[in-house]
Amino acid sequence: MRISLITPTFNQAEFIEETIQSVLDQKYPDLEWIVIDALSTDSTPQILARYAHLPWLKIIREADEGQSDAINKGMRLATGTIASWLNSDDLLVRGALHHIAQAFLDHPAATVIYGRGAKINRSSELLRVVPYRPFDRKRLATALEAVQPAIYFRRDVFWEAGGLRKDLAYAMDWDLLIRLAQRGEVIALDTLIAKIRYYENTKTATGGWKRMREIAQIGKHHNGFLDWNHLSFKIRQLTPRLPLARKIVDEFFWRMARTRPIMVLSWPDIKQR
Repeated sequence: MRISLITPTFNQAEFIEETIQSVLDQKYPDLEWIVIDALSTDSTPQILARYAHLPWLKIIREADEGQSDAINKGMRLATGTIASWLNSDDLLVRGALHHIAQAFLDHPAATVIYGRGAKINRSSELLRVVPYRPFDRKRLATALEAVQPAIYFRRDVFWEAGGLRKDLAYAMDWDLLIRLAQRGEVIALDTLIAKIRYYENTKTATGGWKRMREIAQIGKHHNGFLDWNHLSFKIRQLTPRLPLARKIVDEFFWRMARTRPIMVLSWPDIKQR
């Protein structure tokens, strides 16, 4: 069973060699890896060139319209039955692809299979391992509990669902998984598959209110105006200057967020309203 991995990258020389090594360590017999380099100006091209001889690695160096666009480009070139993307600062756990392939063989009706993920810091030190939870469609409607590089899907269903939305920059993985889950079975594995890196320069860390706005928009798109992510965003937009209202709103949404962990809990910068 061929697995296609897509890696979008731009100026990630600090991390990409470790990512490459984690893929090499898979020793998976039918792997296709497509790296889309958006014209990096650091030593990323030189690092990639050292591995260009690998027959299952394709390196494309051209401008793109952002991460989602780069991943979609790679998916159009891919030939694997199963696919995913691996960002150039994230890592696969040894044996991950074998576990994923076997799981798809064991569950032929599955459109998506994901495993557990771990969070690491800039120095690759473990921060935490995300606990296993069986897949729940109701929870998916309000939160992405899976770690993105641990999520794999059937490539044909990726395109049936419309691929990644190019207008999304922060939570496109959550939006995609909602659409994929509407098209078949989703299986959660109690197996560690990938490590995702958290540090001060990641989009998650720097996205701020733009990221929260996008989460709210996705929630409204899939669940309607009364989606909790959307409601919390809109209410916080209206009351940032009112101390008493802010306290009441905080208390209410903190209580609700105990069961809806992705809810917007930030207050906007007035200039971003």
